[in-house]
Amino acid sequence: MITDPFLKWAATVAFVVAAVFWAMRAGARSATIPGRITGVLQIVMSSAMLAMVWPRLPNVSTVAGMTVFATAAAIFLVLRATQREHHIENGYHALKMATMVWMYAVMDESIVGGTQTSSGDSTMDMGGGTTMSMPTTMTMQLPSWAGYLDLAIGLAYLATTAAWVAYTYRQAPTDHAHRRTGAMQAMMAAAMAAMFLSYIS
Repeated sequence: MITDPFLKWAATVAFVVAAVFWAMRAGARSATIPGRITGVLQIVMSSAMLAMVWPRLPNVSTVAGMTVFATAAAIFLVLRATQREHHIENGYHALKMATMVWMYAVMDESIVGGTQTSSGDSTMDMGGGTTMSMPTTMTMQLPSWAGYLDLAIGLAYLATTAAWVAYTYRQAPTDHAHRRTGAMQAMMAAAMAAMFLSYIS
């Protein structure tokens, strides 16, 4: 996971702002039912990412997380198939939810394999002049194929970030709605890239 304090707080700000943005979109009077569904699922995703950035926050089990986001991916595929517009966005959201399924899987060594490694030692006085050495941090070493997949997904999110930035700047200066949406999508994609690339650091 992200260990650099700057990146951790940057990701935190990104997902908090994203949750607020999608809550406002979902709660707007003009929002359609598909728009409300999209907003709610994006809030769920942002909340899950915050829990991953800060492990002390409440989190759900691996199976529950994978089930929730597999269902979310399926919902976006249905929206893509049934709506006459927003095909690209719904397809992108479906892929984004699918990567969340993988993110939950990669955190569970029983699914992807890997080995636990410790770094840094601290000593505990057991009394009677006896001390015990204890690891201060535990990290999981992923198998190579999982690391390569994380790298590919992280790089794909970086490319997606650039695409959303380009989309934002192509909009007319007066088209505030599309520019805000593009900027939000770019910010979320950048934060997701940081998360996936942190697995291989």
